[in-house]
Amino acid sequence: MYIHKNIDCFPVSKKMSFRSESVVFAFVCLWSIGFIDANQVTPNNFISSYDKYEFICHKMGWEPKCRKHYPTGCSGEVIAFHATLTKTLRNVPQSTIIKFEKVLINQGRGYDPTTGKFTAPVDGVYSFSWTYCTEKGTTAYLSGFVDGKLMAKISNHSQVSAWQNTSGHLVIKLKKGSKFWVQNISGITSKLIHEDYTFVSGFKLSAC
Repeated sequence: MYIHKNIDCFPVSKKMSFRSESVVFAFVCLWSIGFIDANQVTPNNFISSYDKYEFICHKMGWEPKCRKHYPTGCSGEVIAFHATLTKTLRNVPQSTIIKFEKVLINQGRGYDPTTGKFTAPVDGVYSFSWTYCTEKGTTAYLSGFVDGKLMAKISNHSQVSAWQNTSGHLVIKLKKGSKFWVQNISGITSKLIHEDYTFVSGFKLSAC
């Protein structure tokens, strides 16, 4: 008995469910490597052959391109936002939440420009980035908060250069309904935050 050389992995009817397609794929691909001479094949050879057939079947497009059913925790939708200031902020006091009111994209509608807060639409791991531009003499600690807890400390103290950008980044696991925002934690009133070079963005990392 010898290895059957043909690889009979084929696109399944669109009427079949994703689960049915997976069952058919597993049966067909395992059948294609089932005709093996037991006297000639070692465990290592068998695993190597299986890996090759699995790789080839995947490359041939056996998996449906458009899923109607997603794995648990995978909504299949993009969640992302990007927003900037609409005006230069002057004399910003401590504990001020920065409201980025000019929204360029808000896929998933998680960001609220009236509050400056992003609310996670679903559970997942999220990435947030923000940057702010200040002038000479400014002290500004625009840091990242999640549900009222300081999660990422960012500082610019007694700036010496004429203009400077300071950035922050946070990757964190959030539950649905958790909120993220940028807040000034400086004990000194921040002199000036320039609108044209200040923004915040965030998105959900996909594991699908």
